[in-house]
Amino acid sequence: MNYVADPGFDRDLKTAPSRPGIYLFRDAKQKVLYVGKAVDLRKRVQVYRREGADGRDRLKILLRDAVSAEFRVTDTEQEAILLEARLVKLHLPPLNVLLKDDKSFLYVSLGTEHAFPRLGLARKRGKHGQFFGPYPNAGSARRAKRLLQGAFGLRDCSDHTLANRSRACLKHGMGLCSAPCVKRISTQEYARSVDGAREVLRGKVQERLLLERKHMGAASVRQDYEIALRSRDRMRALEALAEPQKVRLESGRDFDVLGLDERGFFALLQYRDGEWLHTRRGSLPLPETPAAAISQLLVALYPDGTELVPEILVGALPEEAHALEIWLGGRLGQKVHIRAPQRGAKRSLVRMAESNARAQSGAVASAPWPVVEQRISDILHGQRPSIVDCIDISHLQGKERVASKVRFVEGRPARSAYRRYLVGGGVGNDDFEAMREVVARVLARADEEGLPDLLVLDGGRGQLSAGLESLSLSKHDLPIIALAKARKGRGPVAAEERLFLPNHDTPCILEPASPERLFFERLRDEAHRFAIGYHRRKRENLRLVLEEVPGVGPAKRKTLLDAYKGNLQHIRDANPEDLAALPGMNLSLVEIIQTHLKRLLP
Repeated sequence: MNYVADPGFDRDLKTAPSRPGIYLFRDAKQKVLYVGKAVDLRKRVQVYRREGADGRDRLKILLRDAVSAEFRVTDTEQEAILLEARLVKLHLPPLNVLLKDDKSFLYVSLGTEHAFPRLGLARKRGKHGQFFGPYPNAGSARRAKRLLQGAFGLRDCSDHTLANRSRACLKHGMGLCSAPCVKRISTQEYARSVDGAREVLRGKVQERLLLERKHMGAASVRQDYEIALRSRDRMRALEALAEPQKVRLESGRDFDVLGLDERGFFALLQYRDGEWLHTRRGSLPLPETPAAAISQLLVALYPDGTELVPEILVGALPEEAHALEIWLGGRLGQKVHIRAPQRGAKRSLVRMAESNARAQSGAVASAPWPVVEQRISDILHGQRPSIVDCIDISHLQGKERVASKVRFVEGRPARSAYRRYLVGGGVGNDDFEAMREVVARVLARADEEGLPDLLVLDGGRGQLSAGLESLSLSKHDLPIIALAKARKGRGPVAAEERLFLPNHDTPCILEPASPERLFFERLRDEAHRFAIGYHRRKRENLRLVLEEVPGVGPAKRKTLLDAYKGNLQHIRDANPEDLAALPGMNLSLVEIIQTHLKRLLP
């Protein structure tokens, strides 16, 4: 359903000045629904005056609730950016950016004020103790802490617990604590363990490995196998700590990578010293063009300049990128670069950020058809497909085959162009031969029914080869691809939806939740639904025939149809003793059934 803007709201939009500034949309209770900025306010707000806006569902929500608009003019773009950030923070509009997981990085902490320092985790550096990190997430920080406990036996309990225990806790029995609470270790020995943990946290893992190896060798010579075993366990923990735990690029580089998906979900990958340390996720309830959405996100993600970096990689460059760079640079105290890489390693990072955005669960909104069309064109390296057909081959229990062809025009089903094809005899269970026949028949009727811009075959490389063979024997030139359904348990490639393209050795994996994958799945499912509709009606007719026989209920009908693959003639002509051997059947009932069928099917 499309919503037309409220008359008062529409009048306000007409008064928008042709100046840089911000705009606030309010509901009937004067609550701010949305805050936006623009280089030219008049041009920017015209989209909200059109019926249905630009077709996006969230804009419909805005048009439904907004009753007034307010404009605040600024002298420069930078002032508009600053004002937008302040107003969003002040009003918390429900249709502006929603941030999730907005937390600081995790650190491993070592206390310094106790005779037996405590090993712990912290969200930020405190006044007391030492802090090492940051780590990318809670899982990696806890892993490092656990390995340190295994290597050095440092406690992680509170000072109160330490002072009040009368016996060692379970962690001592697991080898994760040296039990200073019950004096199982001296202050001096515990201090040496703390020094060792500190060295490891500073990156000196190899030195500690060499030292533990010497200790293990000396203990073995003395036949002190308990100490040797302890050294061995420490070595294993240290080796695990030495393994790379993060995605690492060039050392010394701090930058962020912002990825945005078609639903308005985003992921900000934060790299510090070349390592991917953290990811911030959230959603943009009012996704505009990618460039405009990224502009809004950059303001929302760095409202007070914290965790700001000299370089931000994005998928599309905002119109006011230069003004944003000046604004962000003023907060950082040095120049900030906003870049939209087109190729190379940086472009791969942006794609990875977009994949992280799509991986978030949430409402799946259909992307506008021009977006889907362009993405399909990019995959196929051809023209944009406005008309897409899909062919599916279906069969009833391996016997009777029917094919369906469905057509979508600009992403919408054109049911008047749907067709069914009964596949000729001699095909048997050969799906490839069936596909070859159906594609040939579709091409033969091209003059009457027209051809699509793209033909999709349900299946894999075999179906594609069969379709291309029929195409080569015709006078037509038509892009044909095959769509293979995801099959779990058959390897990583087969576990995803994939496209088989002509002259390509490997299939193209369709990214989960991507607009093109959602479209192709919908297209294939519609073709399958249309095909099996024929078989359902056929089976329903068979059920009705048997339903007239006294004494044959739903269970017996199913038994008969399953045993003879829906063929009533075979049931009519079967050996009575074979029929009587089926579950729930007997000779007298068989005689009634076959007499009934002989009367209907002479």
